[in-house]
Amino acid sequence: PPLSFSDPQLLRGQEVFYAQCHYCHPHGSAGLGPALVNKPLPGFLIKFQVRHGLGTMPSIKANKLSAEELSALVAYIKAVHANKPAPERVTPR
Repeated sequence: PPLSFSDPQLLRGQEVFYAQCHYCHPHGSAGLGPALVNKPLPGFLIKFQVRHGLGTMPSIKANKLSAEELSALVAYIKAVHANKPAPERVTPR
């Protein structure tokens, strides 16, 4: 189901994601970078990786992404991760 964006932080996080992350992680899936939506990392590790970069991922410093934007981004990634689709019903034949 689609995410509810009644929380302004999630809406801001989505905006930040599409501005900063979507190119390498299209819709949170693998692309140039690995998939993000299936990684159950704690928020502080996501923030560390964004700020410091790892492997081929570049760092995104505070002058390009504020602390508030980074927090919103983490909230969005965690909401997408938690919004897994329900398993399909299997009907007997």
